[in-house]
Parts: sequence; C-alpha cells; structure tokens
Amino acid sequence: MLLSRRPKVADVAARAGVSPATVDRVINGRGGVQPKTVALVEAAIRELVDGQRTGRLAGGGVGGRRFDVVLAGDGTHLTRALGEALVAAGAAVPAQVEVAFVELMNPVAQAERLRACIARGSAGVAVQVLDHVLVRAALEELAAADIPVVTVLTDIAGVDRLAYAGLDNRAAGRTAGLLMARFCRQPGPLAIVWGGQLYRSHEERESGFRSVLRAERGDLRCLEVITGNDNPAVTRARVTEAIRQHRDLVGLYCVGGGVVGAAEAIEQAGLAPQLVMIGHNCNAETKPHILSGTIHAVIHQDVARIAETTVRCLATRTPPPPGGIPVEIVTRENAMDR
Repeated sequence: MLLSRRPKVADVAARAGVSPATVDRVINGRGGVQPKTVALVEAAIRELVDGQRTGRLAGGGVGGRRFDVVLAGDGTHLTRALGEALVAAGAAVPAQVEVAFVELMNPVAQAERLRACIARGSAGVAVQVLDHVLVRAALEELAAADIPVVTVLTDIAGVDRLAYAGLDNRAAGRTAGLLMARFCRQPGPLAIVWGGQLYRSHEERESGFRSVLRAERGDLRCLEVITGNDNPAVTRARVTEAIRQHRDLVGLYCVGGGVVGAAEAIEQAGLAPQLVMIGHNCNAETKPHILSGTIHAVIHQDVARIAETTVRCLATRTPPPPGGIPVEIVTRENAMDR
C-alpha cells in the first residue's frame, strides 16, 4: 500500500489497535497477517492521511470536544451497534465520537490505543476494557492526564475510572443460571462458553451462573469452561467437539460472543431444541435461533442506554445515578419486540 503522505508506524498501530510490527509487515508486504488485520491497518492509514489533510484529528470536532471509543475486535454485532449508538449519543451532546476497534484479546494493542488518546488530546475515553496489567498502566496514564474514562460492557477493579456503563454481570449470570435450572428437565452436564479470561464481565457471569446452580440444581454439573474467543467459527468448532465428547449434554450457557456459532453446532448435532441453550443479546444474528427455539432465552442489554449513559458521564465528568442498566430476558415470545 503506497501512500505519498504515510503517517508514522506508531500512530497507525495505535489507531488500528495492532502492534507496530504488524503495521510494518502490512506496509512492506511481508505477509503473515490476517486479511481482517490488513484491512484495519489500511483503514487506519487512510484515516490518518485524511486527518493530516483536513486537520480533523488535531482536536476539536463537534462542539469542540472529541471522545474516543476503544472496542474489541473487528466489530461484532454488539460492538458495532454500540459504536453506532455512541456516535449518535455524541451528536446529541454535541461532541465528536471516534470509534476504533482493536485486535481481540490483545492487551498490548489496547494499551497502545489508550495511550494514543492522550497524544491526540482526547476529552474522554470509553473502553471495552481488558483486565490486564498493561491496560491498567495505560488507564493510570489517562487519569494522570486528567482524561475521564468510562468502561463499557465490562469493568475493571482498582483503577481510577469515572464510571462503568453496562449490566451488573454477576446478576446477569445468576439470571442465566436460574433460567437454566428451570428449563432443564433432566440431570446431566452443562457446557459454558466464554470469550476469554481477560473479560471481567465473563468471569462474573460464569460465577453468578454457577452459584445459582449450586443452590438450585445440584444434579446439573458444569464442565470445564470452553474458550470461544467471541468468534462464531471458533465457538462452533469447540462446541461441536464438546457435544462429541459429552453426548449426554443437557444445557449450554454462552457467556459472551459467538452465540450463533454455538447455536449452529447444536442444530448440526440434531440436539435442538431439547438441549437447553441460554445466551446473551437479541439482535439480527441471534434472533432467528431464538425464534426457532434453539436458543431458549437470552440476557439482553440496551446498547442505546449504555451509549447515552457513557456520553453523558464523559460530557459532565460525573458518574451516573444509581440504578444502572437493567438485565432483560428475551425469549421467542417477545423477541420480535427487539
């Protein structure tokens, strides 16, 4: 990719949410980089070049403020919807909201992107935060620079952040556990799928799920947690393998992303709808599986409300009032309302 006004490698890496070495490989055509990552790097270069040409990235924006949003991966349905909602909420303040997606489960990339927000003079940052020491260090630098931070969808403990906008994830997990306890008619093993150990939200959901089942259904046994990386294809393959190893599986709880992959694995094994599946978020991807009965219920969160809370907190530099984002239950009987 040849450009006459190529920005610095470090700036591209921070904007794309990848390492400088990855940017160097893309720019110099060395290969070994996934197509999605190449697209992220090329988009970052174009945006930075456009910013140099127009001065758009030098500061200001709508209403003189720019908030930066750092979300995970190349944009799942949930994170895309949240990013769009944050931009819309910013327009109402008014403020410019810039959304960047960093490489999934990559704390180095997330920390670099957060530090870039300091250099760019951000007025506030919202981040789908990874619970990792490198990210903690970057958040401390943001606090030292007096840049407010709101964590979204998942939180992190022991850092100087302004607020958290999202579900009470332990309550969400407990709700999923209660649904599983009520829906499962037979004893047997349960599978739990999460994105990875760097999301505190996934740990809290898993913990809440298990705690209710211990109290309500001692005859339901949770297997070792399956890591699906919030990726439908990876989740499909790993759930398929779990079904092969445990033909007596009676239920599955998908804690984070990759819900569609888990549903497809259940359908392909001919276990729908008798195998009880609980997931998260009703959207265009999960709704067909909810309506078909493969997914018995999902725990839903209102991304528009999360976005409005986030932008309001950043704009006023104050935490939200008590109450938080409600834990909602969606089944096939009310899915069409979403």
